[in-house]
Amino acid sequence: MSTLQVRSDIITERDLDAGLATVRFSGTLSSETAGLLNAAVGRAAAECPAAVVVDLSELNPVAGPAVSVLPALTRHASRTWGVPVLLCGAAAEIVRELGSQRGSVALYDRRDDAVLAIRAGVPRWACEHLTPAPESVAAARRVVGESCEAWGLGQLRDRACLVVSELATNAIQHTGSGFGVMVSGTPVFLRIGVRDGSSAPPRIINLPGTSGAIVPAGSGRGLRIVAGLASHWGCTALNTGKIVWALLRIPPS
Repeated sequence: MSTLQVRSDIITERDLDAGLATVRFSGTLSSETAGLLNAAVGRAAAECPAAVVVDLSELNPVAGPAVSVLPALTRHASRTWGVPVLLCGAAAEIVRELGSQRGSVALYDRRDDAVLAIRAGVPRWACEHLTPAPESVAAARRVVGESCEAWGLGQLRDRACLVVSELATNAIQHTGSGFGVMVSGTPVFLRIGVRDGSSAPPRIINLPGTSGAIVPAGSGRGLRIVAGLASHWGCTALNTGKIVWALLRIPPS
């Protein structure tokens, strides 16, 4: 598990093996800290976890408009990333304030209860750690392809396998270390992430005959393909390395 301190009152903990990100908030919810909390949840959701838990056990009791940011950030994460966000540990005053919105907010007394709910209700998540060898690209495609078929997303299989092939190839070429492949499916997106040990982010450069093509450092085409196939993609820095992720929108049935 890695821990990234965003500021003194917002800490994000990532258990990438279990597919869970926990954002812990302490202090008072204000317009400033609400924006920071929303940004922290967004960064956590972008990393392809099965779900994000927001732990409010150290949040000072508040009422009124400030509390409205909590259901708003859960809806935003769901619409943007397709990631469920669960709240836990809120004081009684906050629970009462959220009472009228309980139908749209997943609220639990304890973090353990939220984790149990995630494990029971979000089974569409897979992760595999791979070695920096050429055959690992095929292994990454297998993880993603089998997940697509198992989750009834066969229509995305070819695109998803091409995306993970490019991400895995970049990880092997530019880090030389082992890497992890994560894939999850929600009603909105198929999410693919590759975590490697390099802190060097992808960058945008101009190549002859292109217009601001998106490519990783030292590569000629990898993320240009990803950018063309994904609804959106990005890179999130970790304490050790980074996650490059891509979201493929699931066509309506």
